[in-house]
Amino acid sequence: MQRRDFTLGLFAAAAAASGLAHAGKDKASKPLVADHPDHHGTGRYAALAQAFASCAATATECVSHCQRLLAEGDTMMGDCLRTALACDAICPAVARLARLESDQAPAFAKAAIPSMQACMDACKPHIEHHAFCKACFEACGAAVAAAQAA
Repeated sequence: MQRRDFTLGLFAAAAAASGLAHAGKDKASKPLVADHPDHHGTGRYAALAQAFASCAATATECVSHCQRLLAEGDTMMGDCLRTALACDAICPAVARLARLESDQAPAFAKAAIPSMQACMDACKPHIEHHAFCKACFEACGAAVAAAQAA
């Protein structure tokens, strides 16, 4: 069997499996939690989950923005990139623990505060010039406030 035929066969099998998985799903079936956004805002750590999920999303955007600027030669974005990468790693973990209603969520959120504050410090000089930095600064601030309240 040639590699091309093997690859096409894999794609066909994946497509068939996907079709079978969705074939039994009708409108009366219960949606998955991931497909149902209302489940992201409930539970005892809902505020923590929302704040850290927002921070994760804006940190990802900030990382991309900083990388583009660094590629264009703007070396002033180095600290911003470094701290946004830390938030990009930490925030999704805290958000997930909060959504899982883990008893460890508040402790992890509080442990993340120094990273959020470092990111805010790095973004602050850029908030007047770059919307991504301003959004990241604000999201980190909201995450810090949620962590302190937890």
